[in-house]
Amino acid sequence: MNKSKSKYKGIKSNDTTEIKKINIGIQLLRTICSFLVIVCHFYNFQHYKIIYNKNIYYLITFFYMSFYFSYNTLASRNISKIKERFIRMLIPYIGWPLLFYLKDKLNHYYYKRRDIYKLKNLYYQIIVGCKIYGIFWFLFNLIFLTLFFTLIIFMFKKYYMYALFISCIIIYSFFYSNYANILIFYKYKKVPCHHSIRPNLEFFVFTFTGFYLASIRFIHKLYKYRYISIICSMISLYVYIKYYTPFFRKVTFFYKGIIRDILVTLFFIIFSMLPFDKINNNYVYTFLNKITSYTGGIFYIHVKAGEISKNYIYLIRIASFKGCVILYLICYSTCLLGTFILKKFHLKYLFM
Repeated sequence: MNKSKSKYKGIKSNDTTEIKKINIGIQLLRTICSFLVIVCHFYNFQHYKIIYNKNIYYLITFFYMSFYFSYNTLASRNISKIKERFIRMLIPYIGWPLLFYLKDKLNHYYYKRRDIYKLKNLYYQIIVGCKIYGIFWFLFNLIFLTLFFTLIIFMFKKYYMYALFISCIIIYSFFYSNYANILIFYKYKKVPCHHSIRPNLEFFVFTFTGFYLASIRFIHKLYKYRYISIICSMISLYVYIKYYTPFFRKVTFFYKGIIRDILVTLFFIIFSMLPFDKINNNYVYTFLNKITSYTGGIFYIHVKAGEISKNYIYLIRIASFKGCVILYLICYSTCLLGTFILKKFHLKYLFM
């Protein structure tokens, strides 16, 4: 249980019931999202385009939960804890692209293969999160927003939540309530930094929501009414799905942002309220906790793992759902092995 207490920062350490529930319920949501990211990248959506078009919710949920669970670390202003947080993100952010860059150079000099990456590609990767490993724009944004929140917390001290709220309103109004998104970002979408900077604005509202809910111990307070919360959240999701009309697709960016924030919050409530605290068997609890781990590592490696696996596994090559399941198991096994080998070193964060 000590591992769980240190891993989930949005809950007080003496609330063991809350920790158990969060450890399984929210990790289950993270696991589902990590699998859906694989489905998004490796499944043939020819007949299911509506699923593909909604992939943004998987990423929003990752941002939302990351800032919910990092609240205590950042708000504590504990330099060592904050430093560890950044190390955890920077090692995979720099490590994986650097490994791919060195592999390309090795293939070029020793096997006479085409030189894919130049040194400037590595610079772009580190500065803006894309050029060698494109999906790391996500981690770039996570690092950038964590740094922004940390600076606000240290600068404004007792009033940091007000400062973040004002920043959220300004960014939200700029991005959603007018056409700055189209006029600026689409016009310069070929600029290397576009792919990374745009989501910083788009996802700020979701990171703030998760951060704020952690500050008021939202899940802990709602836990008293958990079954009512689950029922109301599921009914709300049903109403949205049932009556989702073309009208909502055409409304301004402002309402589109609100809807996304509400939907992710509903998912967050449902999974965090699931009665996993009723599990009294430690073996079952340990098993569930283990199979819902390594979601970060799976996200880091799934693209490259899929590209390699296509050459050997037919189901992955034809982009079938079973192929996505196989690829998820390959990524999970790789992360499990990598974490076991590097468990005494910081490089374990490449797989966590």
